[in-house]
Amino acid sequence: MTRTQFRNAVRDVFGVEVNVNELDADSWNGNFAVIGASTVVTSERGVEQYHTAIESAVDAVFSDSAKRDQFIGCAPSGAEDDACVRGFIQALGLRAWRRPLETAEVDRLAAVASKAAAELDSAVEGARWATVALFTSPNFLYRPELGAASADGSLRLTGHEMASRLAFLVWNSLPDRTLLDEAASGALDTVEGVRAAATRMLDAPAGREAVGAFAEEYMRLDRIGTQAKDTELFPEYDAALRAAMVRDMRGTWEVLAFDDQASALDLFSTTKVVVNTELAQLYGLDTAGLSSSTFEVRSLPADGPRVGILGKAGFLSQFANQKEGSPTLRGKFMRDALMCTPVPPPPGDIALELPEPPADRPLTKRQRLEAHRTAPACAGCHGFMTRSACRSRRSTRSAVTARPITVCRSTPAATSTGSRSPTRASSA
Repeated sequence: MTRTQFRNAVRDVFGVEVNVNELDADSWNGNFAVIGASTVVTSERGVEQYHTAIESAVDAVFSDSAKRDQFIGCAPSGAEDDACVRGFIQALGLRAWRRPLETAEVDRLAAVASKAAAELDSAVEGARWATVALFTSPNFLYRPELGAASADGSLRLTGHEMASRLAFLVWNSLPDRTLLDEAASGALDTVEGVRAAATRMLDAPAGREAVGAFAEEYMRLDRIGTQAKDTELFPEYDAALRAAMVRDMRGTWEVLAFDDQASALDLFSTTKVVVNTELAQLYGLDTAGLSSSTFEVRSLPADGPRVGILGKAGFLSQFANQKEGSPTLRGKFMRDALMCTPVPPPPGDIALELPEPPADRPLTKRQRLEAHRTAPACAGCHGFMTRSACRSRRSTRSAVTARPITVCRSTPAATSTGSRSPTRASSA
């Protein structure tokens, strides 16, 4: 599982939120954590972190008698052949492992419960440790969707594997009871059955959230939270504003997909934004009816400089350095993720830093980038990357002065008045 999938699964089962930043970072492959997760090997430290998160979630449920009783659904006796515990393990295991448990697996987990109950003198503690064992098992943390041999010898996903695939694709979480029932009945063995299940899942609130989660991975919004900026130049670039940038990008994808039923191409021409007070101020919009925790869908001026997802603060700020925007970083992402033309890494003997211009002869960003675009060793890649970035967004707008500036150009470090400038592309 990815960190997000783990968080969603724990939330859906236990009603507890996991801080994903306390888990091993995802491995990315092809710009997606879900692809990287299929090849990653969890470190020993990562296993400890998952175990700690599971124990904390289980403790949150079992420390509350009302929640615990509802969670178990019966009164355990502590005996190894306790029908209550065995039924609890079978039902919870089906959800956690996305398939029915084999008899030997139920026996082992029931033995864990019985031993813990005897040693701790509590049948409830036995159920608790059986729960921990279920969710720290590789059968929960990993997704072995390998298929079974069909009549013609080819491999075909089983009903429960299809349920797991659908759940993690559409909801980024575990299958619900309905989906597991459809798997058991054979409904997911047909194209029509899969289509009907996917339609139901997309219509659920979790389906909308999953589109936002896809946008978060595809646009690599995880970088925003760790992207440092010069606090002297951009004092407003705090954690709250960065979180709002992520919400804006996710929300715009969700609005276009579900509310507008729009084409994917509209992502690049929409003027819609999802803003709170701080982000509305950055975009130069009216903040009436907004607060730091209240987000609404608004529209940017049709004749304004920001258009589509490539003009959003969340996109521009992450592909920038601490002081100014980076057409090279933006262009590389666009080539890799949007145009499917990956840019190879630079040769090892190439200087990666642009030379600083003389103090008495400031150059625009475009003029400085010409050094890379004209050098034979650099021109092949930088020509593609820089042109893509500069054509995608010609200008952005200052949140304070509303003065349009060109993203692919750079002003000297201070404005003409000598004050700090929030107008640079890196502040978006």
